Amino acid sequence: MRALARDRSFTLGAILSLSLGIGANTTVFTMLNAVFLRPLPVEDPARLAALFTVESRSAALLPCSYPNYLDYRDHNTVFSSLLLYTSITLSLTGSAEPQMLMGQLVSGNYFTTLGVNPVIGRGFLPEEDTSLGASPVAVIGHGLWSRQFGSDPQVTSRSIQLNGRAFRIVGVAPKGFQGLLQMFAADVYVPMTMYPQLYPASGLVPNRRALLFAPVGRLKPGLSMPQAQAGIETLVQELERRYPKENAGRRLRLTSVAEAAINPRNRPGIANTGAVLLTVALLVLLIACGNVANLLLARSAVRRKEITVRLALGASRWQLVRQLLSESLILAIVGGALGLVFAQWGASLLWSFKPPMFNHAGFDLGPDLRVLTFNLLVSLATGVVFGLAPALRATQTDLVTDLKERTGQLAGPGGSGRPRSLLVVGQVAFSLVALVGAGLFLRSLRNADDLNPGFDAPHLGAVGFNVNEVGYSEARGRDFFQQALRRAAAVPGIAAAALSKDYPLRVSSARTVLLEGQESTTAGTGHSTLTSVVSPGYFPAMAIPLLRGRDFSPRDTKTTPRVVIVNEAAAAAFWPGENPLGKRLQFAGEGLPVEVIGVARNASYRSIGEEPPPLVYLSLVQYYFPTAVLVVRTAGRPEAVLATVRREVQLLDHNLYLQSETSKTTIRESLWAQRLSASLLTLFGGLALLLSMIGIYGVIAYSVTQRRREIGVRMALGASPGEIRRMVLGEGLALVAIGVAFGAVASLGASRAVRSMLIVVGPWDAVTFVLVPLILSLVAVIACWLPAHRATAFDPAVTLRDE
Repeated sequence: MRALARDRSFTLGAILSLSLGIGANTTVFTMLNAVFLRPLPVEDPARLAALFTVESRSAALLPCSYPNYLDYRDHNTVFSSLLLYTSITLSLTGSAEPQMLMGQLVSGNYFTTLGVNPVIGRGFLPEEDTSLGASPVAVIGHGLWSRQFGSDPQVTSRSIQLNGRAFRIVGVAPKGFQGLLQMFAADVYVPMTMYPQLYPASGLVPNRRALLFAPVGRLKPGLSMPQAQAGIETLVQELERRYPKENAGRRLRLTSVAEAAINPRNRPGIANTGAVLLTVALLVLLIACGNVANLLLARSAVRRKEITVRLALGASRWQLVRQLLSESLILAIVGGALGLVFAQWGASLLWSFKPPMFNHAGFDLGPDLRVLTFNLLVSLATGVVFGLAPALRATQTDLVTDLKERTGQLAGPGGSGRPRSLLVVGQVAFSLVALVGAGLFLRSLRNADDLNPGFDAPHLGAVGFNVNEVGYSEARGRDFFQQALRRAAAVPGIAAAALSKDYPLRVSSARTVLLEGQESTTAGTGHSTLTSVVSPGYFPAMAIPLLRGRDFSPRDTKTTPRVVIVNEAAAAAFWPGENPLGKRLQFAGEGLPVEVIGVARNASYRSIGEEPPPLVYLSLVQYYFPTAVLVVRTAGRPEAVLATVRREVQLLDHNLYLQSETSKTTIRESLWAQRLSASLLTLFGGLALLLSMIGIYGVIAYSVTQRRREIGVRMALGASPGEIRRMVLGEGLALVAIGVAFGAVASLGASRAVRSMLIVVGPWDAVTFVLVPLILSLVAVIACWLPAHRATAFDPAVTLRDE
């Protein structure tokens, strides 16, 4: 420590480099730990299994139907208890402004199965899980108890207004417990028997085809997950035999509750983004290690006489290696401690880039034992990685020769130049990988801005609401829809208005479509197809052209034959080479034929740049849904008039919670993975480039100092300053060229891993692979030119006299 304190510039430079590298890795690991690794605060989570439905046509993990859950609960032999839940949004009413809450409909055994004991009051009683609509009780979350009720210990004597209905509070969940689905941290829990009053699609619940709920079971003592998987299979096959129409081809897959805490549909994208960030953070750490190793090699040349004297006085090589490694570990541990501080700030910054799906997430970003252990292990490993090679090289000495040299004289040519040069080559290569990744994502985002989503995104705004939250009947809900449309259309600046069940780019509902003639055949398992419910005038409002047929009409009522409009992808998939107009199909479980009256142009339904999937539009006049999105197309910027539209709709019912946004915002949020990767790759890539340029400068500057005598002789023999500069620049640029070559090869392989995240840009985009190495080379020229220019300032006479 005294030796490090004497060389303050070296120590501070090394600690700064390491704190940035270790801090970047700890930041990313803190996020991944919060999302993937932190255990749920329930009793013995390893004994809990989440049940997912898997259909034969797809490997996707899907929820479960309510009737199937009842059979699994009552007839299984592997679970001691089986609960059911689903996440919903609720409106907290009774105040001046309605607030949106995240809620969960849960079975009566929810808290007992999880082993979660409320800190105040109780959970749900068995009798509150039997009669529909008979138990308006609620358990509230610890956060809601604090902010809404002031942590009142007598809160169980009070009630809460949810969707305009009073629910008696019977308990408060413990701090830290926010439900099983971490992406939707629950504010309040309500018995499943209250779903007809709260859940918008309550009419579908008794249907075995309606996959709406998530079961979780506690394994019986002594049973492992594979044994439970085999044990439940018999019951699944029995239900398939008893209900072949609904359960044909369906199986169950058991996973851990930790894996199920993130929606399986979103998990791959989140995991891919995390892998990209961790890879880039590791590159930054390796570059930082290279910088410190270069500093140590330069420092070991200065300390060569000290090391030689120690060896001459009887120290063993291992003792000296141990001392030098101890210095490296001290640097790494101090750098790691500062990196941990940096990570706390960095995690908050990283969380600001969170995807929209995490807006209601309950992840805890605080450091825990796992994060601290990771930080310590990375620090120790880093100390060994950057310290071992310099320590071994510094203790390779020739006592006789080195003792004859003057104290403090630098090693001769080749002393430590080759290892330092190799480190610089590696730094340049790693920097290029990070910068190429940033370039690909930036190009991808730019292309996304130029893509046509299939609708008039620059002029679209949306106001979403759920009239079921305020207890409207279907008749009253339909009347509200018409009034909202009239008020919106009357706002100055509105060109068109319509209603839809879905926001643009957020179509999520899918139904099984049976084509005419397949309804009763064994092969007629149908096609799982996206569906959206829209009002007449929706296609002109969205600026989606109808390529064939007609639009929905108010005359298409519930008493007239049902009609649908399909997109181009559905027409090509269902009736290739045929005219789809007049064709008939059925929705599984409905039993009523519907007729195709139009074909709409393909658009983007879930993400920009996607391959358009088949989609069927249904008429809101014929298929009522209490959840609705008022879509408005404006003559100018939608932000200017959207607030007025929202205010007009709010006047219809001040208890109704409204959520508004523009389509540009929706598109921006849909590109969260690309934006996050581009931002952080640019940040980390810039940091890697800076560290690499410092490394290049250090190597060339060290080489110039080491070759001072040679340069003096060259200048004495007539070499011009320009020739000296070219010589030194050539040495540095040769290292850069080798690093760029290796980095380009590595980037070609790494870019394939992020191919699925790129939009209209190939993983081997020529512009990126030409422009990024060119920019890196230009920056490297500057780093090499400074010591090259300094080399020309040597006075040959002084240099030769000193030597």
